Amino acid sequence: MPYIASINSFQIKTMEALDKFLLYSHIFVGSLSLILFWIPVFVKKGGNVHIKVGWAYVYTMWYVLITAVLLSIINLIQGNPIIAAFLGFLALITAYPLWYGISILKYKKDIPQNMLAIRKLLNVLILLGGLGLIIWAIALKMQGQAILLLIFGILGVSSATPIVISRSGPKKSWLSEHIEGMIGTGIAAYTAFFAFGASRMFANIFAGPLIAIPWVLPTIIGTIIIIWTKKKNGLSFGK
Repeated sequence: MPYIASINSFQIKTMEALDKFLLYSHIFVGSLSLILFWIPVFVKKGGNVHIKVGWAYVYTMWYVLITAVLLSIINLIQGNPIIAAFLGFLALITAYPLWYGISILKYKKDIPQNMLAIRKLLNVLILLGGLGLIIWAIALKMQGQAILLLIFGILGVSSATPIVISRSGPKKSWLSEHIEGMIGTGIAAYTAFFAFGASRMFANIFAGPLIAIPWVLPTIIGTIIIIWTKKKNGLSFGK
């Protein structure tokens, strides 16, 4: 019995140490990615700086997403299902545009069927996950942390539905898809930042009805950046 107890104690301490390492590295690399995000946006597209910093951003974002999934699993084991679901779903809706925004650079106009199939599958998962979060939030009477589930459930459903029901491939140019995908990852990353860390930092400022501002601000700013970047590259918003 003492031997079993010691193993359990060791496992608990190991889990706690792993949790701290993943959390702190997730925060550090995530903060770095939030900074790196802006450089490819404003430098010359296709230039040396754009390519090198852009790849650095991609690598840091993949680390953030992988650690988010691992933290989601740990939170589920520790009995925090809402945080686990939120982290896992946020990782999914960020991973899709990150994967697609980079993959489309490889094929540009000639996108293979297997890539379109993966694109459709990922959006089906996002749609089903979003519906699940909405139903869960309603079951919890949309109180407390359930608001997180509702907001991101709606975001997932609204973004995935057009792609799921479409019978054709992307109608926009490859450059437009790349721009939207990469800036979309930034929107998701900044939304996550405001949802967790910044929500405490600015709790006294964004109180009452103003609490919605940090949630919608990344989307508003991100949309403006998408429009500006497309216009700068000779593209209209819908193409």
